[in-house]
Amino acid sequence: LQHYFIQSNLRNQSNSMAKTRMNEESDLNNFIKEANAYRRKPKKKFKKLKQLDMFVLDNSLRETTVASVYAHTIASKRAIHNEIKKCGFQYYFVESFTSDTRIGELFLEELISQKEDLSGAFGFADLWEKVVDGIPQPEPQVGLEKCKKFGINHVMLEFDLMYHKIDYNRFNMKKLCKFMEDRFKWIRANLSPESLILVNFRDFSSTLENEPARVWEVVRFLATLPPQERILGIAYEDLGKSIMDQMEVWTKAVRKEMDRCGWEDGQLLVHIHEQWGLGNATNLECLASGATGIWAGVCSEGAALGHADSCTTLLNLIRLGNTVVQERYNCKYLREAAINVTKITTGELPFKRTPIYGDRALDMVFGFIHSAMKD
Repeated sequence: LQHYFIQSNLRNQSNSMAKTRMNEESDLNNFIKEANAYRRKPKKKFKKLKQLDMFVLDNSLRETTVASVYAHTIASKRAIHNEIKKCGFQYYFVESFTSDTRIGELFLEELISQKEDLSGAFGFADLWEKVVDGIPQPEPQVGLEKCKKFGINHVMLEFDLMYHKIDYNRFNMKKLCKFMEDRFKWIRANLSPESLILVNFRDFSSTLENEPARVWEVVRFLATLPPQERILGIAYEDLGKSIMDQMEVWTKAVRKEMDRCGWEDGQLLVHIHEQWGLGNATNLECLASGATGIWAGVCSEGAALGHADSCTTLLNLIRLGNTVVQERYNCKYLREAAINVTKITTGELPFKRTPIYGDRALDMVFGFIHSAMKD
């Protein structure tokens, strides 16, 4: 009897060990499967970034002076403009026009006197500049009038869908879209029939969180315009408070609505401010999710903690295998341009640990490759 119990216990132990081994093998297979999921899940995203012919609308002349303790001068504007040209950026902002006279206007006078080619120049202008009793007014339109004065044919119209002074029940999306359409007609009649027009959702993230229908109505209006009346595209920005997952789904939603309505060639340009250290990663997430380009400075200097710059974005695309951007832009000069524009704007070199163009960025050129070396 004792022998029987001993044999029985041994069999149970053996079965238990076999079951444990089977469980371990199963757990190991599951672990490897989960660990390798990145190879499958982002495959489309990697392919998108690798093949993306990214549109760059350079903002170095404007973004780098927003909230800066160093004001731009005509000389610094001139120096930044030269850096932009060396990078091969065809389109760029020259000024954000308001009722005040800004240094950019004096710089424009210099460019015009020197017969500088301004065929790629954009100006910022507010969609409306005055609100009375909760209703935006068609006049004045100082920004657009200044574009006309200086011969700037391309415009980014900026607007808000949650501005506290506007009564959106009375000034609903149908009226807003009509207002917008009238501006398009004015631009084409007074600037150029070939004007490149962008509209910027300035409070994109906040509106999609709280009033997503407003974004849908405007996007649908733009996407369903007759082909001959369509504008260049849509711009949007986030102040750095949204996480990547939010920006991913919001970007996809806008892109899908544009495509659904037959506006597949409409540009969708993103601008991400830095706030919580997610700026550049969020920027790439948007590009992988349907954005076709960026409007950004070549370096990260800008409002608050800066923004996702074109140098960092383009070089990330290149490291993922993108050759298209290398043919379109002078990517070998980007790092030098980012350093130079930072110095022009701040009077100092970039922070040493700034990725890509900081002084210590090259310390990591080979990563920790030595740790993978075998004896």
